[in-house]
Amino acid sequence: MAFRSIRSRRNKKKLTGGFELQLTPMLDVLTIIVVFLLKSYSASTNSFTTVPGLKLPVSASPDSPPDSLQLVITPEAMTFENERILDFVLTDTAVGAEETIYQFKRTDLDEGGRRIVPLYDALLKARDKAEILRAKSNQRDEDGNPLPFEGVLAIQADKQVKYDTLRRIMYTAATAGYPVFRFLAARKDI
Repeated sequence: MAFRSIRSRRNKKKLTGGFELQLTPMLDVLTIIVVFLLKSYSASTNSFTTVPGLKLPVSASPDSPPDSLQLVITPEAMTFENERILDFVLTDTAVGAEETIYQFKRTDLDEGGRRIVPLYDALLKARDKAEILRAKSNQRDEDGNPLPFEGVLAIQADKQVKYDTLRRIMYTAATAGYPVFRFLAARKDI
């Protein structure tokens, strides 16, 4: 039997034409690769970066935060969307102490010390801008109205921030129309 196969190979005619590339299978492979890359690519327009010297709490959650406006609270100041809106006052007791004391100026608070005025003004300005952009957007709900303002605020706060400060921030954000808070934490390496 082995002898027949060698003889049959010798008797085969050699191809005289050149090799032609089959376009349809190549396009199928290219389409599959493109779909795979699009499915596996995580597109996020919002990148959360930490400020040097900021000690975030640690979390083991694998979830990534959704896109939202960002508020950063450092021991020195409060920053909203990369714009410094408020500087904290350091008292004599806070200098040299391990824990930083976040104190506000009297002019920065109103409504009995519950609302932070510079933060409230910055949040209202950002909300007005977002509502104007949503009104101009082509995305509509089923009734043809612009999509409603979601009011999501991502908060990066140092570990040393006291609950009283966070409560004032949450109250200020809620009165400005931001009912959803996302506290960002550093991802714990496993």
